[in-house]
Amino acid sequence: MKVILAGYNTDTENGSETPETISAAYARISRDPAPITELRAKSASEVDFARKSNRTIVYKYGHGSIAEHAVFNFDILGISRLAAEAIQSFRLISFTEKSQRYIRIGEDWVLPEEMKEYSTVLTDLFECYEEILATLLKSGLSKTEAREDARYILPLATTSQMGMTVNARELEHMIRRMKAHPIREVQDLACALYDAVLPVASSLMLFTEPTEMDRIAHRQPAPVKTDCNTELLSCDSDKRIADWLTELFGEPTFDRIYDHLGIHDALPRFWELFRADFKITLSATAYAQLKRHRMSTQLVSAYDPALGVTVPPSIENAGLGDLFRRECSKAADAASGLGRAGELLLTNAHRRQVRLCINGREFNHFIRLRDDAHAQWDIRRTASEMILKIREKAPETVKMTCGKSRWEEVTGKPAL
Repeated sequence: MKVILAGYNTDTENGSETPETISAAYARISRDPAPITELRAKSASEVDFARKSNRTIVYKYGHGSIAEHAVFNFDILGISRLAAEAIQSFRLISFTEKSQRYIRIGEDWVLPEEMKEYSTVLTDLFECYEEILATLLKSGLSKTEAREDARYILPLATTSQMGMTVNARELEHMIRRMKAHPIREVQDLACALYDAVLPVASSLMLFTEPTEMDRIAHRQPAPVKTDCNTELLSCDSDKRIADWLTELFGEPTFDRIYDHLGIHDALPRFWELFRADFKITLSATAYAQLKRHRMSTQLVSAYDPALGVTVPPSIENAGLGDLFRRECSKAADAASGLGRAGELLLTNAHRRQVRLCINGREFNHFIRLRDDAHAQWDIRRTASEMILKIREKAPETVKMTCGKSRWEEVTGKPAL
């Protein structure tokens, strides 16, 4: 694992070398009538005082929002796909991760020392990946298509990397919560982030030791095996948005909004009045797409082999379905009894359950991306099932909710 602080914001006008002086200067705006420019200059010239001020305001007065003015960029290398999921569960970060869909993956993984005896399980999975990839390429699939489906056999221990941007307030929250994570690799990642940021922003990293609430956040329910992969637990009708439209326009007409909606427009915020609650069973590969929609509420179960695996149709068609399931079963047997760390041995095909609560505005955005012709097939299958179920309950609310590739067909409007 390697964590590098690649960059952070500073007051370039006043030659400050730490983002702490900007946070301290902006904190004074509410109590000091001087122009902001003077506050920044004073803070930059008195760095020790700025740091003392930050500690007082955050620790004594509880105004953690000033830490949001400090922003950091990190290179994160040599972490497992499983650890990447843990860090990407936080809402207020930006990240770009190495894609197994577009990049051919070499035999490289992360495994704790106490699990080294299971390296042969990972070797077998990578060998299977190479065999599947070669077969799919011979069958006529493009490199991207073949890699997209071959990756389902890769373990969650596979090494990944990402670039991450985060403000100091959220970073402090991440560090504290990740220190309480049941998997040691995630705990080590928290410590590495802390060590990287401390030299330049010590006054904004005050609450980094986990509490019992941080430990509770990592508890996961046991999944329940079901024949329905996409279950709609509850859903509002059109009434909540219709009532608001009536307050705005005197009548509950959705077309007042839809007449002006373009393919790149977000729906108005009052679409958030609508809520839908799902229980979804999906592969690790599909979850990698779902987890990016962080403005929804996502509560996850552990990966559980009892939920089965998702086998790409191309692998079945190539006659490799039995091989694929056999290797997945061997990985599951090895992971049994190892607790949460055993998930490292499971594959991208193994499934988990997600309790997903999503508002109408975010749902519209989700469907535009994930029920689109260019979307990855697995998450598109889930998205298609979700929109069909909601259309039955709230047809007007999702009347123009569709994948971008179906925009003209559904809305009757030009895409551009």
